[in-house]
Amino acid sequence: MSIVRTQLLTRAGTWLGQLIDELIPPGTQPEGAADWQPDAIDAYCPRCGASAGPGSVTPRGCAFCLNQPIPWQRLTRLGVYGQPLDDWIKQLKFHRRWRYGQWLGNQLAQAINQPRDPNKLIVCPVPMHRLRLWRRGYNQAHLIAQAVAHTHGWRFAPILKRTRHTPPQTSIAPSRRHDNVRHSFDIENIDLTGYDVILIDDVKTSGATLSACTRLLTQAGAQSVYAAVIAVADPKGQSFAAI
Repeated sequence: MSIVRTQLLTRAGTWLGQLIDELIPPGTQPEGAADWQPDAIDAYCPRCGASAGPGSVTPRGCAFCLNQPIPWQRLTRLGVYGQPLDDWIKQLKFHRRWRYGQWLGNQLAQAINQPRDPNKLIVCPVPMHRLRLWRRGYNQAHLIAQAVAHTHGWRFAPILKRTRHTPPQTSIAPSRRHDNVRHSFDIENIDLTGYDVILIDDVKTSGATLSACTRLLTQAGAQSVYAAVIAVADPKGQSFAAI
């Protein structure tokens, strides 16, 4: 599929974004958001997203990802998976507060570094299997990604798809999460040569889902993939094993 298809997807996404803007008052935000601030860019490792103190990150990574292969070029986060972000994410995913996706996406858009060439940029959400999508009614990563794209006028293209209905990563031990998502994703027949991609998800834990999606985007020709998430679970914390 040529980039023309992505333009059609973009127009469809723009139409849906306009509809959301009509249904959801702009600026709708979670309770307590007025007193919250996203993490500074030097508060975490730009490779894996783990929290890191001053001077603890090298070009090869932090203590949690040092010398480990990372398929994406950089990861941007708003904060750790803890209060209040964890509550907002749960409200978004499980309590139908889907308007939070727009606000969180706007916040994430402000944290992402400007791309080298906005005309050669695609914002792509991590996909959800159609069965889970039918049950929930929406994909929270889709809503967040759409808000990111809409905020900057970037191209929105949901070109990834979930091909297998697997148990949620939250129900799988961290050591098995890469196996759980293996061969679970596919990508449209598209040529991304010369394009950068911003890959959006709500939470990063082990990175298995982001890694699988990044590899597909790279195989399709993307010159760079930048991951961006609302929250990252602490690799040493209880949330990493339980989320």
